[in-house]
Amino acid sequence: MPKRDKLDCVVVMPTLNERESIEYIIDQIRDALKGYRYEIVVVDGRSVDGTDVKAREKGCTVVYQSKRGYGDALRTGFTYVKSFLPARAVVMMDADSTYDPRDIPRLITPVLKGEADMVVGNRFHMMDKDAMNLVNKLGNKLISAVSYLLLKTRIKDTQSGFRAFRIELLDRLKLRYDGIQVALELIVDAQRSGAKIIDVPVFYRRRRGRSKLNPLKDGIKIVATILKFRIR
Repeated sequence: MPKRDKLDCVVVMPTLNERESIEYIIDQIRDALKGYRYEIVVVDGRSVDGTDVKAREKGCTVVYQSKRGYGDALRTGFTYVKSFLPARAVVMMDADSTYDPRDIPRLITPVLKGEADMVVGNRFHMMDKDAMNLVNKLGNKLISAVSYLLLKTRIKDTQSGFRAFRIELLDRLKLRYDGIQVALELIVDAQRSGAKIIDVPVFYRRRRGRSKLNPLKDGIKIVATILKFRIR
């Protein structure tokens, strides 16, 4: 069997009942990645609104989580990519249309050029007025500040869900958490492995559909995770 050439990137998108936005975001990704060799992998958490059907009709690979949670979805997607899709870079992004796929080249270019192992999209430079309420905005900035003070992370938006990695980096990431804490865990694991991490400004838009986050509950989980990493 002939050896398959590496793709430039694979986009991994966790989904759970994102029917309102899934077709729109897939079309935008395809427009943004014209000229690149890529695949889109949708990791579905057993949606009941036909999200997975729509994604498959759009030509995406759909894989299903065995458990629940954002962290489990990313772990499932990354495992699939490493096993079946040789690529130079992996992009993770949400499927709710908050992130603009036109920023994908901005994320993957430093990875493809060997200038960074991980690139994190910073939402705070180019955020639509109604994209995030004041409480969430302050909470995200506080988490990033505490992460800097206790863990020496130098990323201004540690909770951003829009990132690109050199695929070899995935072998150095443990990804223990099934939930939202994985966003910080990715940065901490990469930093401790000696990876070069940079951030770049990205657009952040108002989401389509209902948010599944609980700001207070998830914020407490993340702060607790920061303290655990600090103790370790």
